[in-house]
Amino acid sequence: MTTRSLIFWCIVVAAPIVTTLVVVAQIPSDIEAPLHWNAQGEVDRYGTPREMFPTALIMAGCNGLFALCYAFSERLYDLGLVHGISRKATRPFLCGAAVVMALVWVGIVAFWLYQVNQTGL
Repeated sequence: MTTRSLIFWCIVVAAPIVTTLVVVAQIPSDIEAPLHWNAQGEVDRYGTPREMFPTALIMAGCNGLFALCYAFSERLYDLGLVHGISRKATRPFLCGAAVVMALVWVGIVAFWLYQVNQTGL
């Protein structure tokens, strides 16, 4: 793995955790923040802002697994564990999937912060 790809993977793995830390630091910890919305868009669960961390850790973990697959993609391909994609396209696909995951998390956190501000907290 090159230095550039190592830096890339460190950024996409850390992005969900860092964005959550930044957002949660802006909100008082003693408030009840909306955490879940039903299909009608109504809040049906409240909790502390710190309850966003488990989901951020899951997203970071997914990107960590993508990083491992990236690092061992040649070996995985040789073992026949990569299907439906060429050897040459495996690594760019994993990078793209990690970027999408990080951007989805940033969007979720931005929406959550918007909803928290809308409830007047």
